Amino acid sequence: RVYGPRTAGQAQTSILPFTVEGVHPHDLATFADSRGVHIRAGSHCAMPALARFGLPATGRASLGVYSCREDFELLGEAIRDARRTFGG
Repeated sequence: RVYGPRTAGQAQTSILPFTVEGVHPHDLATFADSRGVHIRAGSHCAMPALARFGLPATGRASLGVYSCREDFELLGEAIRDARRTFGG
């Protein structure tokens, strides 16, 4: 699930805070890191917003000019592996 403001039905695209059901964001960050994809996990100085959604933390992918399709494919692999491991 991706969190953040929406404009005209579109999700924010440069910073993507997200969660994967059944997988703690810190665990997901470890899975991603093992594939060379680095995401942040934690409260991101947004504790009131996280409390509103009932979340202890989120993962956050940041996109930049250096990001490529392979990064997303590897992140997708990490998410699938984490879900298999943790039953999410």
